[in-house]
Order: sequence, then structure tokens, then C-alpha cells
Amino acid sequence: MKKKSVTAVITAFAMALSLSACAERAQEDENVIVRESEPATIAGCAADCGCGCSNCFCDGAAKTAAPETSVAASIETVPETQTASVMETQTQTPPGETQETNETEGGMVVELTEGELAARREQQANLAKAREALYKAGDSLDKTTKINQLDKQILANNAYDFSDKTVVFIGDSITEGITSSVDQNGNYISYVTYVNSYLHFGNVLNHGMGGRMFAQYGGDELSLAMNFENVTNINSDIIVVFAGVNDYLCTPPNKHFGSVTDTMTTGNFCGAVRYFMKQLKEYYGDREIFFVTMYDINKKPNCTYVDFNGQPTLADFMEAERKLAKEFGFHIIDLQGTGFMDCSTKEASDYYLRDGLHPKDSGSIALGEHIAAELSLYFGQKEGN
Repeated sequence: MKKKSVTAVITAFAMALSLSACAERAQEDENVIVRESEPATIAGCAADCGCGCSNCFCDGAAKTAAPETSVAASIETVPETQTASVMETQTQTPPGETQETNETEGGMVVELTEGELAARREQQANLAKAREALYKAGDSLDKTTKINQLDKQILANNAYDFSDKTVVFIGDSITEGITSSVDQNGNYISYVTYVNSYLHFGNVLNHGMGGRMFAQYGGDELSLAMNFENVTNINSDIIVVFAGVNDYLCTPPNKHFGSVTDTMTTGNFCGAVRYFMKQLKEYYGDREIFFVTMYDINKKPNCTYVDFNGQPTLADFMEAERKLAKEFGFHIIDLQGTGFMDCSTKEASDYYLRDGLHPKDSGSIALGEHIAAELSLYFGQKEGN
């Protein structure tokens, strides 16, 4: 049996390294990022996103904020590509088996034999083991750089064809791409753009919106739990949820954290996450669902909790999200737990983030490559089993 797999690896790398190319592709290709919501403008939020104001949602920065880096200039922020390592990971055609090419609208699609696909999966598994060993190292900019290099090699060995899949990315302004560069049509170039530049989905929906969270502190419109039907899509094959940092950063009076074991209320963070996941399980239980935990940052809000002794950390919020995702049987892309793109230090924050929270282009690229690598690994290995 032969299966289509998007190769042209060098082309994929070129798209990941060139924001200008992404802008052109977004205009010309049918697989464009669909933006169904404009970002929410949150009044009264301090410019440093570290305020302690009541009902302040620091993740909801206004779209009019001009990014520091233009689309063209941002290319300089991308780490050097190790072209040689990409070429070395190309799968060779086993003796006696042929490799056919077919020209399609999306470019060159290569027919890989089962032997070639198996070789790619084996290479991916070896790279994943090497990457897992890095997760145990101390969190640093160097650690993330090394993980990112392995992510690129994993993607160079992609063994799954995503071209018939519809994916929806659900989240806040990080998913929307607020403060990132914009393409020639004025659309933010977020990590979602880079995931698609590697995996080439049939259809990509970006349901990111500034200010979103699981709980209701910003009202039903900004609550994933309470606005469920407007943030999901019935045609989705793959759902990726990246949220929770606004729940951590917001500072309403008498804030509630809740408990992962509580099944009776949605009036706190844990209860809202549970309710959102319960709806996902009920309506999309047959789809592949991934939850992404937030990378570490150096922002620490100060507010009063009714049901928590002291101040819960971002790790506390992500651990609750992690436990509930496991309970419902969802996949986890654990940035916080593995230390990937840990930005709690000034060095890493300055390199990856624009304001100590939102990614600049270098952060969006690394984040997109990591999430793409996770999806490629999962679906490639699943196909081979």
C-alpha cells in the first residue's frame, strides 16, 4: 500500500523561515487561516500587563498595538537552519520499491512506500527519545533551542498526510497572534501559521481571541465554558486548545480556584475547565483533541482567593488543566511541564516574547514548530500501529 505524504522538506523549511512567504501563501493558497472573531479590546488594562486592576485581562491587548518587528525584518529572529541535518533525514527508497511523484495544486506530493513511511516513523521515534531526555534538563534558553532543533528534524521526517484534515485552534490572544507580525492582508501571523506551514492541513480555523479564558470573569463571550458552541466547529477532525493564562492573570475580587474533584459548580477555574472539557467529550468525543499548557512566564498577579491558601502559581493552574485533560482522555502538549520555551528568565523572555507574555516572531515560530512536531509524531505513530 502506498500513502501520500507531504514532503518537499526544504520547501517546508523555507516557509517556516520566511514570514514573507507565509504572507503570500496565505493570500494565494486555499488553505488560509480563517479568522472569525476580531480581538476584544479590554479597557483599563495597564500597559505593562502586570497590573493588579479589577477585572483586568492582560491577554487582551488591542490589535492596533504596532509590533516592533515588521514581516520582513522578523526573518532575522529565526535561528539558523541546519540544512545538512534536514537532507540527512530524507528517507531513501528501499531496493525494489519505486517512488512516484504527482503534481497537485498544492505543489509536489510524493508517494511514499510503506517501507519509507516505516523508516520515517522509526527516525521520528529516535528523535522523540532524544528530545524527551532534554525535557529533564534545567530550563533555559539553550534547552529550548536544542529541543527546537529536534522538532525540526521530527518534522523533516513527517510520515502523515494532513491534507484532508480540518483543524481548529481554540485559545486567547496567543493563538490569535496579538502583537505578532501581520501579513499583507492585516492578519496576525501566529504560531498557527507555522503549524500549517509544516503540516499543510486541508482547512485551518483560528478561533483565538484576545481575553479568552475558561472561567466567566470577562463575561460569557470570553468564557470558553459558557460560549462553547461559538468557539468550536462541527467539521473539525483535530481540535487544539491553548488557554488558561488569562484565568491565571486576571484579578477580580474574591477569585475562586476550585478543585479538580468538584463536579458541581462552574463558578471557579477548575469547574469551568471541567465543564468545557465535558462538552468537548460529549460533542466531539470521536475527534482528536489536544490541550496545550502555557509556557512559564515571569508575571505573578496579586489577588485574593476565597478558596485557596495564598496565591496559586501558573504551575498550579496548568496542573489542574493537565489532570482534567487526562481524566477526559485528551492529549496533552505540555509546554509548562517539560520546560519548553520557559520564559521565566529575562534572557529567554527577551528572545521569545514581546512583552513578557505574547510571543514575538521567534516565539511564534518555535511554538508552531513544537506543536506541529507533536501532531506529526502522534498521527505518524498512530498510522503505523
